[in-house]
Amino acid sequence: MGAGPSDLYDYLHPVTPSGKRRRAEKRITITDDWPEVVPITEFEVRIVEAYFGDVLDELFGPLP
Repeated sequence: MGAGPSDLYDYLHPVTPSGKRRRAEKRITITDDWPEVVPITEFEVRIVEAYFGDVLDELFGPLP
């Protein structure tokens, strides 16, 4: 392997902004592979109720 540069930060050549943003050339494909119903455990429900119980009561009313 050859010797690397001695100045990794290259302070001698400051970067000058061009004022133009590069356009993304690549298109991103988004796929949705979640099932129709996402199962949750009773433990997860208890955590949500513990932290957001007051907010949920305001939105939907108290549990019967």
